[in-house]
Amino acid sequence: MIMMKYGLNEPATDVSRRAPRARRLAALLGVVLLVALTVGATTGYVVILKNGQRIRAREPFTIKGKEAIIVLVTGTLTAIPLEKVDIVATQRYNKLGLGDALTIEGLGGVNAPQPTPTPKRALGSYVTLQTQDSAELGSIETPTPTPTPGIKLQNTPFPNTKVDEAFKQVFDQHHLYLVRTSIGTRSDYYFVQAVTDSETEVFNALRAIAAAYSVIHNLQPTMAPAAVELEMVTTSGKPAGTFRISLDQAQALESGQVGVEAFYVKNVIF
Repeated sequence: MIMMKYGLNEPATDVSRRAPRARRLAALLGVVLLVALTVGATTGYVVILKNGQRIRAREPFTIKGKEAIIVLVTGTLTAIPLEKVDIVATQRYNKLGLGDALTIEGLGGVNAPQPTPTPKRALGSYVTLQTQDSAELGSIETPTPTPTPGIKLQNTPFPNTKVDEAFKQVFDQHHLYLVRTSIGTRSDYYFVQAVTDSETEVFNALRAIAAAYSVIHNLQPTMAPAAVELEMVTTSGKPAGTFRISLDQAQALESGQVGVEAFYVKNVIF
């Protein structure tokens, strides 16, 4: 009687009707599990080395001294010399949010970079303290698109031509020739667009910005911009990093308190 009440001895016909339903539920659970595994496979982080090798990791790498500390997907902790990591290509790819299950092609840093052509005359030499020729630069050339809203080349030059000339003099000293400048997203922000076709050129641009910003502030604190906005692009137009650099950040980089590699990883916003 009790068994009849709770259906423990239900007729064979009821069991046979429930069997197909159970199989359907099992199949559905299998599909759900497969989808979950597929979605999970697209998560993660990819570290790209300069020799073209790609390392799947659980999370972004950290920098300790001259080494990149990587947590592999297996959970193993490993250290690779920082000089072997293509930091720019790594950051560019992972900013896309594509995960670690896709083939990475055309990201730069895998093939040998092409050198940046040096113009016969540095762009900085076209500007003097007595003229506002830099205004022509933004008005006659189309600004390079950037994936970071707002931080881009404007048609209005930076209002203080002395500051603009000072920046360009330091750029010339650092052999950073392919640059365009304008006002930034605020009237007291200085904007720089630089062509950088390799990781070396990217880091050189950051050092040049930091040096120029620090020098100007030391000489004339009241004339220094409130921030420097930097957009780096390759000759083919691919983004190489966008930054909004504060005075404190520039001074830390210029003084060596932070390495240029760590600075890039921490502050790039693309």
